[in-house]
Amino acid sequence: MTFLIYTVILILLLILIKETIHKLHALIVIIFFFILLYFLLSMLAIPFVEQLLSYVQTVPYVPQLVYSALFYQIGLFFQSLFDEEEYETFGGLVMFSIRIVLLIYWSSEFAKVLSNFSSILEKLQ
Repeated sequence: MTFLIYTVILILLLILIKETIHKLHALIVIIFFFILLYFLLSMLAIPFVEQLLSYVQTVPYVPQLVYSALFYQIGLFFQSLFDEEEYETFGGLVMFSIRIVLLIYWSSEFAKVLSNFSSILEKLQ
């Protein structure tokens, strides 16, 4: 609930800034974006992820999947920020780099599973 109150106050403040100081509006929006992102991550997302992971500690690959989803969502936030400021190329580059990082991570995890699976198959022969 506190987060929603902060968001409403932020919207009102941004409307006031947009109407009075139009030239600095884009810069102030970006500053408020990072402040709001910090509050979102520290007050809502990270505690939720920790609570979720405490429930499913024994299930394999759940922490990796949850953190990958969080990382991907943060990338989408940055892409929308770049798109809003008319830097679509940079937004696409951010998402491309995040996809590559996740692909490299998951391919290394898949390689570990595949090597374990192949060693099991060799023992069965």
